[in-house]
Amino acid sequence: MVTAISSTSATTSTTALDQSGSTTASLKSSIAKLESQITSKEEELASAETDDQKSELSDALTDLRASLAKLEAQMAQMEAAENAAEKPKAEQAKPTLLSGESDKIGTTNYDEETPFGERYAYV
Repeated sequence: MVTAISSTSATTSTTALDQSGSTTASLKSSIAKLESQITSKEEELASAETDDQKSELSDALTDLRASLAKLEAQMAQMEAAENAAEKPKAEQAKPTLLSGESDKIGTTNYDEETPFGERYAYV
């Protein structure tokens, strides 16, 4: 009976890991499912009577924890990619300067006290 439960949870965790291109919401739900499975396995392990049951449940817990770690790593990668995608948008808001161009060009306002003289403008 313990074997049947362990194989079902292992299949569920494998299915959760095989979802390529999954969204953040589906990853969060998969993580929540795995955490609940881990909790139930820990409860089963505490109530296990034989050493065989304990070893099978420990193996299943190890698999579930590895799956959880993998999903959390995927979640972190997706969040990092989303943050990286937002940065270029903010940087593109600034006008890009051409080679040799300074941000000081065209910023001088001449007033009545500016000395008279030759000035050159390049267009």
